[in-house]
Amino acid sequence: MLVIVGIFIIVGILEAMTPHLARKTNVFGVSIPEPFVKHSQLIKWKRRYSQWVGGIASLCLLVQIGLHLLTTIHEEKVTFLSFLLLYVMLLLSSGLYMNYHIKTKKLKEQEQWEAQTKTVYVTDLSIRQKDETLSPIFFSLPIIMTIALMTFTYMNYDSIPDSFATHWNSAGEVDGWTEKSRLSVITMPLILLAIQLSFFIMVIGMKSAKLQLSAQAKEASIHRELTQRKYGSWYLAAINYSMTILFVVLHYTTVILKDQTAQYFFPLFIAFNVITLGGLLVLIWKLSKSNERFDDLHTNETAATDDRYWKWGIFYFNKNDPSLIVQKKYGIGWTVNCANKYFYIIICLTLAPILLLIFI
Repeated sequence: MLVIVGIFIIVGILEAMTPHLARKTNVFGVSIPEPFVKHSQLIKWKRRYSQWVGGIASLCLLVQIGLHLLTTIHEEKVTFLSFLLLYVMLLLSSGLYMNYHIKTKKLKEQEQWEAQTKTVYVTDLSIRQKDETLSPIFFSLPIIMTIALMTFTYMNYDSIPDSFATHWNSAGEVDGWTEKSRLSVITMPLILLAIQLSFFIMVIGMKSAKLQLSAQAKEASIHRELTQRKYGSWYLAAINYSMTILFVVLHYTTVILKDQTAQYFFPLFIAFNVITLGGLLVLIWKLSKSNERFDDLHTNETAATDDRYWKWGIFYFNKNDPSLIVQKKYGIGWTVNCANKYFYIIICLTLAPILLLIFI
């Protein structure tokens, strides 16, 4: 229960605060010319969005707690209903986002902000030398560990029991078993490998992604760019290594050592969640401190925008941009350039281990 409630709280806070954590020149997925970032209507809409999402998240959280404390529904149904509530909360927040995305876009067009500003292209070639994004080599080590684990598993295939535990309830008791086969014994490592490959590709993309600098707050935007790359890669590494430890220990203990009730499973899972959620909060704090403030706007200049390449402020399509990974238009983090020629190849390679489990 505590884990699910914790996820609700973190996701709720993150969704409610997203408009305030994003770059000030990106409001609800729309590029805002720098002289208008403090427009009163934008500030009002961001505040109202946070209030609505905060209220929805609070209501869902109360229902979630009530399901655990005031009902006698079976544990599996409670878990299902809890994640259904989480889905509903995210669906409603997405609907609110689209509503304000359309409103912001209309306001920008009606008041002709772009006609009142001078577009300039801002760059600084020396920034790449200051980039502290972790090397992809650092992310290749977990991949090597997982491949080694799969190899070791097949070397000991004959000693693996005919069925082994694959699911535990909240009390740590086994309530799900899987029959041994050449594929089932490496199911967990295959899922782990798919995640590790996505992290590896993401950090490569982060190092080569285009820089987004402001015209009137250049130094602050440089600081934000470097901060997002540095701490973003550290956060990915923390998740990568903690997840690898969790999966490797779980697989080795249950499949190889045949111990289905190891007492350290649950503590490891809790530690992984603490690292994931705690690391996210630290990343958000670092990015919020590095965000441009635009306290001293003295010209009508604004950096060039790329709105025409974004669909709903969510999906990025730009054949002329060689970057595979780009910064999100809304919120924090990264997304993919769907028009990049390597996009679909990489998606297939990343999903291959999971597709193998589903169809074979």
